[in-house]
Amino acid sequence: MPRYFFNIRDGADIPDNVGSELPDLASVRQEAVEVTAEIIKGRLLAKSDVAAWMVHVTDEAGFTVLVLSLAASIHTLQG
Repeated sequence: MPRYFFNIRDGADIPDNVGSELPDLASVRQEAVEVTAEIIKGRLLAKSDVAAWMVHVTDEAGFTVLVLSLAASIHTLQG
């Protein structure tokens, strides 16, 4: 089964040196969305904004197979 690496770019590069074995690109996409959702949820709950955040998923040869990017912030409006 192929191994994919979920490398995070959040102002600094955070490489995935272990990777995950997944059967196909549909599974890679699902894993990227689920992992990103958990990280973003934690950061927003900790009152941190997420700007220019990216996950670059590479295969064992180092080729990028998927890029997930987003920015998220919460603004509280007081009336």
